[in-house]
Amino acid sequence: MNNEELREKIVKLALLQYRKKYVHGKNGPEVFDCAGLVYYVYKEILGINVYENGIGLSTTTKIMTNGKGTLELFGETEEKNLDSLKKGDILLFHRQSLNDNQPKNDNKYPGHCGIYLGEDKFIHATKIKGEVVVNNLDDVIDVSKKNKKKWKKILIGYKNIIN
Repeated sequence: MNNEELREKIVKLALLQYRKKYVHGKNGPEVFDCAGLVYYVYKEILGINVYENGIGLSTTTKIMTNGKGTLELFGETEEKNLDSLKKGDILLFHRQSLNDNQPKNDNKYPGHCGIYLGEDKFIHATKIKGEVVVNNLDDVIDVSKKNKKKWKKILIGYKNIIN
């Protein structure tokens, strides 16, 4: 199976999880948190543990630091060029509090992740909605009903495990 076929299988399996319930610390197949969704899809399609050999306390940080694939991080002031994103890549987002409209620049580790679907869309399990959802990177997130932010704004990088 070539890389494009693998990417399509990752996207297809991720989309089959749409609307499943969010439960912190769970990695499927019936309920997920954000890293659990990524874990489940990559384990099923590629047979790999995306947490294995990663460092840090959070599973999202373990995905980022595990040494599998290629990690691309954006600088704090760098314009985010997303042209090299491919279907099935893992998106990594800044950790933020519910009332925080700005990424925490002192925190270089992600607090949220999802799977890129192509055409600026991604799938992720979100505590805010309580389920697995699909968003556009430019969608506004109404977290506290006062603050609005865009996913692209808090995207800190992505990981290509398939290459």
